[in-house]
Amino acid sequence: MMLNAVICAWNEEDIIESTVRHAFAQGCSNVFIIDNSSTDKTIENAIHAGAILAARFESKYFDDDLKIAHLNTVVRNYNEQCDENNIWWLYIDADEFPNIDCDLTILDFLESLDSRISAVQGHFLNHIPTHSPYYVSGYHPADFMPVASKSSIQKIPLIRYDKGKKFLYSGAGAHTIDTHGEEIYIIADILDIHHFNYRTPEYSLSRLKQLLAKNHDGTSRIDVCDERAKIQMNDINAQSVYHNRYEYAKSIYSANKYKIFITDDLQYDYKNITRWYDSYKMKIIDNCSRYDNILNNAIHHLFLCNYDAALFSFNDLLEITDDIKYKFLITIKIAQCLSCTNKSESLSLLRSVLRYDDTEVHGYAVKQFEMIDKNAISMKNKNIHDKKYTIMSYFGEFQKKVFL
Repeated sequence: MMLNAVICAWNEEDIIESTVRHAFAQGCSNVFIIDNSSTDKTIENAIHAGAILAARFESKYFDDDLKIAHLNTVVRNYNEQCDENNIWWLYIDADEFPNIDCDLTILDFLESLDSRISAVQGHFLNHIPTHSPYYVSGYHPADFMPVASKSSIQKIPLIRYDKGKKFLYSGAGAHTIDTHGEEIYIIADILDIHHFNYRTPEYSLSRLKQLLAKNHDGTSRIDVCDERAKIQMNDINAQSVYHNRYEYAKSIYSANKYKIFITDDLQYDYKNITRWYDSYKMKIIDNCSRYDNILNNAIHHLFLCNYDAALFSFNDLLEITDDIKYKFLITIKIAQCLSCTNKSESLSLLRSVLRYDDTEVHGYAVKQFEMIDKNAISMKNKNIHDKKYTIMSYFGEFQKKVFL
């Protein structure tokens, strides 16, 4: 059995190296890149990380059908030329980092499955930018944006292809599969698709501007998406979601400024994120301020459940910040770390925070005080062996399939 990954990218130079390295760390034998005429260093960075440039195509507009056709063509051609009887393929976007929600890589998990399983469904965890530096190229972005919200959106990014059987066509951005009307079995509730569509503000806003920008002839990359929105909404003034995304992106960084300090539990197991580097190297990141490094180190140790190390980092952070609200929120984090070894001192610290006149800080301090006082604070490792997944039947048939 083999696992490969295929990625379609457009101007993703900041993150593509990490996306490729993540795929290899998950057990992929090959990572194929399909490039939609990137004008930056996307291809160069992908190849440097070990990826293979499988195809390039130009499109005046953002053309999802053309993208899907290229993805399926690359996969089908490789399958036909390869001697392997069973090949799993991981279809991902450049800002997606799929991870099995336990201590297995994707390849290890797939090797444990019943041979009747033909696909794996995953749900999105949309990560929120809460503090600088937001993201550093070459690392797993979860180490800079650990906070995430679970989305109702699901995809089927993992599909198994068997020699001699009909090709399972991945459609609609890996949200669906054409099974030729035949029933297949898929797995759900085990794959997290960590989504990082926001990285540094400068890069994220610049990329969205490129999507919206008008060319010399008055067209833009999203004209087709806008036309589709007008038809779907029966409104000549309707616009695609990309316009809203730009306006939202301008505010999302400041709107979530303090959120990292008022998050207790993540919706995934931070320890079991598959990294391709020693995660403790986080503390020697170049080009970050001393404050950024200490904050990232403190948060990193906190979610790794290394409470003593987190305590020292939060103490250091407290000494160098001038933001009063940050000081009180950091003090709450120090109290959380202390609660494991000195409950009375932890509660005493929280009493001092309760005097601060800020609704958000006061409410969070009260919550922590009550949890620590009742020994109910959740600071323990999850039992990964209790993780369950669901086997479901699935079938689908498309009227239109395109290969190149």
